Amino acid sequence: MSYDCVCDYDPPEFYHREIRKARKLHKCSECAGAISIGECYEHVRGKWEGCVETHKTCERCVDIWQWTKNNVPCLCWAHGNRIEDCWTAIDEATWRAGEEVRGLRFGFLRRKVMRDRLNAGKRGHALTPL
Repeated sequence: MSYDCVCDYDPPEFYHREIRKARKLHKCSECAGAISIGECYEHVRGKWEGCVETHKTCERCVDIWQWTKNNVPCLCWAHGNRIEDCWTAIDEATWRAGEEVRGLRFGFLRRKVMRDRLNAGKRGHALTPL
C-alpha cells in the first residue's frame, strides 16, 4: 500500500535544534514535566509565521517522538503538540494497515506511561528544597 504524506504547514524561517544539559530547572513544552538539573533536553529556537519561539523538550518526550518518527511513514508534527501529533499518526497508520501495525499503539503507550510515571515521581522532589 502506498500513499502520499502531505503536512499542511509552512516551514519555519529559521530552525536551530540542539541537545543541552540543564543547569537549572526547566519545564517541558510537550508534557509540562520538570527537566531537572543535569538532565539532557532538546532546545529548539525557530521563527514561525513571524514569531521567534523557543521550545524545551525532555528526553522522554523526544524519545516518544523519535520512536514514532522511526515507525510511522508519515508524521506531521508541531512543537508543543508533538505527543498528540504522534498519537494521531499512529491512529492513521493503524486505520490504514490494521493488523500489520498492531504493536504501534502498545509501543507508544508504553513509552507514554513510562514518561508519566517518571514525571509523577519528580513532582514531589522538584519543589522540595535541599
